[in-house]
Amino acid sequence: MNRLALLALVGTIALASCNQAPDVSGKSVTKSFTDMKLAGYTAPSGTAKYVDLNSGDRVTTLTVKGLLPNKAYLAHYHAMGTASTDPCKSGGAVVPANTMIGMTETTDANGNLTIKGLQATAALKDAKYINVHEASALANVPVCAPL
Repeated sequence: MNRLALLALVGTIALASCNQAPDVSGKSVTKSFTDMKLAGYTAPSGTAKYVDLNSGDRVTTLTVKGLLPNKAYLAHYHAMGTASTDPCKSGGAVVPANTMIGMTETTDANGNLTIKGLQATAALKDAKYINVHEASALANVPVCAPL
């Protein structure tokens, strides 16, 4: 039993010694969200920030205010669709397919939201916009950020 505890301690120390800041290959990019004029919303706004790491991953942080309070939302990267020349109105497919940015998150009592995620950069090569959806009604998109 003591041997297992010692192995767990050594493993924890070894992992902690490797815990270094990620090696960034590019600068941080910030895009502003566009209000999609969805009924029931009053001027939602915010930013989509992302940075690509040398590991081949992209760290994405979405910060939105002006959403409905205490409501669940989710977000996706999308490819350009064919319905419009405006990326946010084009109806493009989710890239990579069926993948969210982070997890479904719930706004606070003031309608503020933060979603963070990690995606494979190569899988996002066709991404043209990011949008935030109501989790209970995916057609309800209050904000979008063209890339």
